[in-house]
Amino acid sequence: MFTNALRAPAPSGADEDLPENDNWQATTPPPSATDVAADRFRRLTVWLLLTSIVAAIALTVGLRVSVNPRDTFMIDWVLAGLLLASRIWWGRIGHQRLADAAGTVAVASLGAMACGAIAMLELRLRFPIVDPILHRADLALGVDAVQIATTVAAHRNLLLPTLATVYENTLQLYFGSLILLSLTRDRVEAWRGAFIFVGTLLTTCAVAAFIPATGLINWAPPSVLEFLPRAFMTHFKEFYYGAHPVLRLQVIDGVITFPSFHAVVGFLVFSMWRKRMVTRIAAAAWLAVELLSTVAAGHYVVDLIGGFAVWAAWFALSLKIEKSRVPRLAIIGHRLSPQ
Repeated sequence: MFTNALRAPAPSGADEDLPENDNWQATTPPPSATDVAADRFRRLTVWLLLTSIVAAIALTVGLRVSVNPRDTFMIDWVLAGLLLASRIWWGRIGHQRLADAAGTVAVASLGAMACGAIAMLELRLRFPIVDPILHRADLALGVDAVQIATTVAAHRNLLLPTLATVYENTLQLYFGSLILLSLTRDRVEAWRGAFIFVGTLLTTCAVAAFIPATGLINWAPPSVLEFLPRAFMTHFKEFYYGAHPVLRLQVIDGVITFPSFHAVVGFLVFSMWRKRMVTRIAAAAWLAVELLSTVAAGHYVVDLIGGFAVWAAWFALSLKIEKSRVPRLAIIGHRLSPQ
């Protein structure tokens, strides 16, 4: 299925690159520049997904961690069904939007599962916890995430319902954006969104392996601590300190503090809707609330800066990939065939 997903139509370029030869003729309409860019992102996203899966398997075997796949079979079948549907719809005229919607959601979801496993497994490497360093970095920047969280807690009745809703629905908004962009024929942004999502998540996991941290729960006063998420600490301790942890895919938690992947997704959603004034303003307003909610949920401010840096690097890379020229032989091979 992954092999089929990689068999995208070969890109097309300018007409002046075609040989002037009467023995050749066009057999298929040349794909648009939009299709070329979208298919390029699609192929690269699948390769990133395969990389994350291989990395997760390698860590599982290398660190000798047991895996309990119970309760994940339904999710596995749903994602497999989406991949199959995407492949079937891809070959049917008029169904490309559905193919893109199913494909982007399935590939991004599988990437999230694979990288979530990596995030848990890499705690077994037991690099020193760096919360004191991150806290000092905040203070050096002239900001105090603890004070921000304290202020939010002091206005809990006014702020917490909104901040909690935004924070808890960040990924839902991202996946909803993938579907909407696909269905409205914005293939480039849909597949760019999937490409950046898997790429930034894999990068975040790679960085966090060497910078494990648990966030503001180390410094927050009791009045703030009761509002901070702490359920992830059970699994953090199991994998960081435990002798025989068991990887249960259905309970993978967000155990990464730096860089903040919530911040990454916030910037990603904003960039996905940047092209229209109305959606750009709405996404910017949502992003501001999302960043505040991320700090209120226990992140350092420097975590947000790290998340921005990771997103910015991958977004810049995506722009470069989108604008890069296609090899001439690929153009000729797709558009022409001998009589």
